[in-house]
Amino acid sequence: MKGKLTALLMAACLVASSMAACGNSESSGNDAPAADSAAGDTAAAGDSAAAGGESEAAGDDAAAPEDIAEIKMTYLSMGPLPADLQLVEDEINKISEAEIGVHVTLEMLEPANFAQQVNLKMSSAEPFDLLCSMPSGTASFNNMASQKQLMDISDLLEEYGQDILDTVGDLMKATTIDGSIYGVPTWRSLVTSTYIVMRTDVLEDLGLLEKAQNMTSFAEYEEILQAVKDSEKWNYLAGIVASDLVGTCLPMGGCYMGEENFADFTTYDQLGDTNKMIAINPDGSDNTVINNFETEEYHKMYEKMKEWYDKGYVYGDVTTQTDKAEEMVKSNVAFSYFSQSEIGIESSKEATCGMPMTCVKLVTMPISTSTCNKFVWSVPTTSKEPEAAIKFLNMMYTDSRICNLLAWGIEGTHYQVKDGVAYFLDGQDANTCTYHTCDFIYGNQFLVLPWDGQSADFRDIALEEMENAETSVYLGFACDTTNISGEISAVSNVISEFLPSIDSGVAAQEDYDAFLEKLNTSGMDKILAEYQTQLDAWLEAQGQ
Repeated sequence: MKGKLTALLMAACLVASSMAACGNSESSGNDAPAADSAAGDTAAAGDSAAAGGESEAAGDDAAAPEDIAEIKMTYLSMGPLPADLQLVEDEINKISEAEIGVHVTLEMLEPANFAQQVNLKMSSAEPFDLLCSMPSGTASFNNMASQKQLMDISDLLEEYGQDILDTVGDLMKATTIDGSIYGVPTWRSLVTSTYIVMRTDVLEDLGLLEKAQNMTSFAEYEEILQAVKDSEKWNYLAGIVASDLVGTCLPMGGCYMGEENFADFTTYDQLGDTNKMIAINPDGSDNTVINNFETEEYHKMYEKMKEWYDKGYVYGDVTTQTDKAEEMVKSNVAFSYFSQSEIGIESSKEATCGMPMTCVKLVTMPISTSTCNKFVWSVPTTSKEPEAAIKFLNMMYTDSRICNLLAWGIEGTHYQVKDGVAYFLDGQDANTCTYHTCDFIYGNQFLVLPWDGQSADFRDIALEEMENAETSVYLGFACDTTNISGEISAVSNVISEFLPSIDSGVAAQEDYDAFLEKLNTSGMDKILAEYQTQLDAWLEAQGQ
């Protein structure tokens, strides 16, 4: 995978060009979220306004107004809607109208109602042309593909998106079902690790910063938690809070924690499942699909969380927590939490938590179908302009100007560039800047300038990590869940009912036993059998 990734990214940079055009948007907002992931291109955006050349998709002349195709692009806001969305949209359209004859309307939807609004669009056959799916739920790539809500874009990519295919390469397997492509994974840092994230100021005050930075076992982590709990100054802080709003204190989809030492962590492939119910060894040594929740490893994680909850390390109202972990830290409620993230987590967590955070890596998961399918760009079946959608999507994977506009806004208006790194304008921050989003969902993350806190060569560092990453042997397998949709729905409801209290350590052992029993009576066996049948057929087709 090494040589190919390097060649592909170099090709993407060569394709990136300069372009110009105008626009209109229906979405706007009042505030700006902090960046949640970081990676960028040191060469790409600082001088974007002065870049020369033309996109491969562009003609010699600007498109006539009557030839402009109009598309709507719908995606997650990753925070409050930025006030200057319209202004950024106008700048994007100055480029896209002139060079590919496409006018794009940017439609940002907030996380809380994203899935609901996407479902309403599909049920009412509302036309929209590009969609970035969510990692899980009804608006996830897997669910929408199985519901036949996404177009087969194989031919469109061959004609209008060849640059995308060249850039993403073998990882297109993750969105290919029965030989047809239904989406494009975001080209970003796909090496995901699990971290413990802790407040640096608390650690410094207690003289525990060096201990935290060098810890290799949960026994050492527990000593730190106990020190915070015993401290007169900091004992009001919850030692551990949920990373999300459903009680997930151990967001370890894809890995099992070691009983004591971090080196004892193991990984598993979820085969594209977003409910954490499917597990298989990613190295291919055993092709048996199993129920993740029935494994000894998962039960040991529950027991560890139960121990921590009983010792008072876990936030008392964790199952009804209404804010994500970052907000709990920013609100001076929490000391630490677990997080799955990519390289650059320290600066991204500092931005979202509003203070320096110490991040200790526990384990790195192999790149898998589940990794690639977290954020996927697709064309909904209700699209009226699929060709134009792919033309614009091609720009999102090849043009640094488009990528930086979508991520950071307009240079000089929303950010400045110093030595190849983007910063807020002097006197501004995440709360006062009128446009600032994230860098990891807009097509090609490697064309986005690194943000304040990252080095100018951050892109090279992220690429090197990608080149050296383990890849699951099951990359590309996708289960068609049509025949088990009823069982998946029933099992998902059981998971929603029990998992918050299990993952947070609140549940008693009898609750865990009841959880497993209810999973089985809700159709878990049929789900496993269907996954196994399809995996066996896929392996045979692969010659394995």
